[in-house]
Amino acid sequence: MSGVLFTRRTRWQALTRQRPAPALRVALLASYTVDPLVPYLGLDLHERGLPATLTVGPFQQVVQQCLTTDGFLADVRPDVLVVAQRLEEAGDPGAAGDAWAAELLAGAEAAVTAARRHGALLVYVLPAVPAARPGGPADAMRADGVAASATVVRQRLRDRLAGDPWVLLVDADEAVRAVGDERAYHPVLFRLAKVPYTEEVFARLGATAATLVALWFGAGCRALVVDGDGLTGAAHLLPALRELRAAGVRVALRATGDGCWSDGDAVDLLSVLDGWVTDARPIDEQLAEIAAELGVVPAQVVLVGLGQLGPAGEGPAAEGPAFGGPARRVPLGAEPAAWSDELRAAGLTDRLPEQRWSGGPVRSADAPHAELSLDDFVAGLDVQVDYFPVVADDVAEVAEVVARAHDFALTSAPPAAALAERAADLLAIRVRDRLGDYGTSGLVALDRTADRWTVDVFSLSCPVLGKGVEAAVLREVTRRAGEAGAGEVVVAWTDTGRNGTARRFLSEVDGVVPADVRVRLHATRADAGDEPPRTAAAPAEHTTGVRR
Repeated sequence: MSGVLFTRRTRWQALTRQRPAPALRVALLASYTVDPLVPYLGLDLHERGLPATLTVGPFQQVVQQCLTTDGFLADVRPDVLVVAQRLEEAGDPGAAGDAWAAELLAGAEAAVTAARRHGALLVYVLPAVPAARPGGPADAMRADGVAASATVVRQRLRDRLAGDPWVLLVDADEAVRAVGDERAYHPVLFRLAKVPYTEEVFARLGATAATLVALWFGAGCRALVVDGDGLTGAAHLLPALRELRAAGVRVALRATGDGCWSDGDAVDLLSVLDGWVTDARPIDEQLAEIAAELGVVPAQVVLVGLGQLGPAGEGPAAEGPAFGGPARRVPLGAEPAAWSDELRAAGLTDRLPEQRWSGGPVRSADAPHAELSLDDFVAGLDVQVDYFPVVADDVAEVAEVVARAHDFALTSAPPAAALAERAADLLAIRVRDRLGDYGTSGLVALDRTADRWTVDVFSLSCPVLGKGVEAAVLREVTRRAGEAGAGEVVVAWTDTGRNGTARRFLSEVDGVVPADVRVRLHATRADAGDEPPRTAAAPAEHTTGVRR
């Protein structure tokens, strides 16, 4: 990680400790671990006058989380929903990318549905063209090659989403290409934690997404303020300032005193200035006055000047109560001849298109359409669940699965040594579907007596949640309990503060019909023994499409 990126991450950590009042709630869902995007997106939004709280949902759960009405998004109630899918997690591409397209379009459709339900702005990250080329150098000549298939999928996604006024598109391929394949991907970290990209890619994605969100909320640059303190050679800024004024950007000057006018170059700025403030007041008060006089809001003001701008130590995001929020800062380099080019490269004239993409079959935001069904999606996955006993050599692997399963767990993860001591009670879970084989994906621990089986460990990894695996496992436990002559299966859980997915499922466990009708299935809170048990009675709601 470069020093610049490390500094930005550190600043985000300091900012989160200060807990500024958020203007936006941002939810992130992805087919991979998207947590490294948070500091860059969060800091970039803050610097554009939109402080936000950012919450990451379980990875590889885009469709499930978007289509359920009581899950992650219901808790967050987002103003902005960021959804990122990769082709690499979408299984086999199929003929001309048809299978890829079906998978990602399902995610995009679910994301649109969720955004409309919550009244949120959707930021969809178009997938990058995969770097891997199984066909080698000849891939470019294959109609069903990776490049051709990815191009088809990306265009179909653009056709579906780009015309929707409540959808913004960020292109991951642009970020990857800008960084370069050799520095864009992190294969080791992907194997360990499902993080596919390096910090440089996440930083670029965060900056682009924050810019688009700021423009959508009206926080684009409408006024440029030149910092006159110590500025010599201001005439070099004139070409860029004239272009900005021609594009509709107002231009003003601030300084700590009238001394700035003693420089002849500063006088040259008079021909492009819409106003100026030169007094001893704090900079935030000066910027607030300029914003009011020019008829713009503080978030639309950009300050440009030499080196460290504003109060010492605050870097590019100084705040003040009079100004009401951070002003974006554009620092100029040491060479005056380059200043106009630096100002042009700052993207101050970026605007959202007045007319959106209309080159494909785009539906209007209020057009009636058949929404994707969660049951239909799960049924089409062809989910298969297998079970196997745990031997000593397997303990380390299943212990790691349990340690990472925060969203779906009954209690805090027991240590590997504790699991090893009761290996005979353990049942490992393997899951696969049409998108891939997830290997060992969960663990159940059973405390068995002649009449009652108690499930005191039940953990599942994120990629298999919401696919009916949860209910399938409990049905399998009741089947085995019935064969052993037990008449009751109890699932004992506690509130860990992070296992909301498991708690929601267990609150509806009475919808899971036991595989053996002689067995009674219920869940009970282990740290609140006075709660009544919930008894199985109704048809299963979470079982669609699962085969044992």
